[in-house]
Amino acid sequence: MKVEVVYATAQGANSEELELPEGASVQAAVAASRFASTPVAGTAIFGKVVGADRILDDGDRIELLRELLIDPKDARRRRAQTP
Repeated sequence: MKVEVVYATAQGANSEELELPEGASVQAAVAASRFASTPVAGTAIFGKVVGADRILDDGDRIELLRELLIDPKDARRRRAQTP
């Protein structure tokens, strides 16, 4: 089965297509990708947060989620206070 692993940064998205055996998990896909040593806060498939043990389907896009640089609520407060 074919899946895609995607890691996005401020500079743009990097992706890698993988051929994995049926029944492979998110964890197996990440470990097989070039992003295996990249620190991530979580994983998602097509924007929906999933655990590392989720079994993949053919064509899934695994998204590696980064830690937030700033809390979105704090960012909104700062923008609202700016004259």
